[in-house]
Amino acid sequence: MAQIRNQVIYAPSEEAPRGVKSIFLAGTTNKVDPSDWRETLSTSLSDLPVTIYNPYRPDWDSSWTEDINFPPYRKQVEWELEKQDKADIVVIYFHPATQSPISLLELGICTRVPRKAIVVCPEGYWKRGNVQIVCEKYGVEMVDNVDALREAIVKRLPVRS
Repeated sequence: MAQIRNQVIYAPSEEAPRGVKSIFLAGTTNKVDPSDWRETLSTSLSDLPVTIYNPYRPDWDSSWTEDINFPPYRKQVEWELEKQDKADIVVIYFHPATQSPISLLELGICTRVPRKAIVVCPEGYWKRGNVQIVCEKYGVEMVDNVDALREAIVKRLPVRS
């Protein structure tokens, strides 16, 4: 059995990263598929020496208000922004069944950093044309599905001996 080498850090943990590269998983958080895309991707990368920042929180309370003065909300958003800044790669997934306005914001934040983002934007996403144009203009790699995403990430990793 292969040794699992990746590390997954969930919000709001401050665990130190151990991977040779780090990846932040931005994008759709709504439960729209039978499996969670973040878990599927993390499992597919389990044999690689990467740290994965996963902002998904099973303990998220829907009664929490999205307000700068509400401490749990503020802590979550600040954690996400900090980890996106620290990550070598920010993956942004636009699921066709969602609008993902925060994901659009996250795309805008990281487009100016060369080779920072990899976007997954399948056919059917309501603003796909806009996402395609932004990616093209700023040289952001875009793939059509989560399977292609794994390969795009692997290409950015150091060559393994």
